Amino acid sequence: MPKLAKLTLALLLAANLPAHASGAPEPSEAPAATSRWSLPLDGGKVSSFFGALRGKRAHGGVDFSTPTGTPIKATDGGTVVASTNRYEGDKKYGEVVVIEHPNGLRSLYAHLKERLVRVGDMVSAGELIGHSGMTGRSTGPHLHLEAFQDGKRIDPQNLLDKPLEDNALAQALNAKRAGEADAVYSSPRFETRAGGKHGKHARHGSGKAATAKAPAKAKAVASKSAKRSKHG
Repeated sequence: MPKLAKLTLALLLAANLPAHASGAPEPSEAPAATSRWSLPLDGGKVSSFFGALRGKRAHGGVDFSTPTGTPIKATDGGTVVASTNRYEGDKKYGEVVVIEHPNGLRSLYAHLKERLVRVGDMVSAGELIGHSGMTGRSTGPHLHLEAFQDGKRIDPQNLLDKPLEDNALAQALNAKRAGEADAVYSSPRFETRAGGKHGKHARHGSGKAATAKAPAKAKAVASKSAKRSKHG
């Protein structure tokens, strides 16, 4: 090693300076940024908010009413960890995709018509992962979106980069404000005709009408019995 180089190295060591010092700051690990998710579809109306009651159970995600075949996109980049029609051994979700995102987050997309990704696939935010449908336990075509933080189910709205109230059905908004969803999730009540077979009340009778029919039927039976006794 030349004498000049040795002398320079000795001076640097004496000053306790790194040989590569150039005045630039040392690289450091950047803190994890708060994730913001993009909407998983274009268009579609919110038909149910997270937490809306379904009988005694709260809704575990957000529903977007949309026609069958609507492109469904990843809310954020990540790795596909589930792509199945029996998620956790249950068919209620139908065709479902689950994506693992940074910072312990997961997104779940249910009731799809078809899945376009497989387990292990890396996807980017906004990438097509399937098309909407009504598979599994569903009363109509829609996307059911769920969000998880470290395994705990959370409100997807807290992560989405756009407010959902601006694009929601009136019934969903009313149910959200009221804290319950009877108007949204109650079973359909059909208008019945006299002698018709639609609806529970039409089959079995109810209220005053049923009460009024019961005595009349009892009288008819009693009358027949009396005639039989008289002529028997």
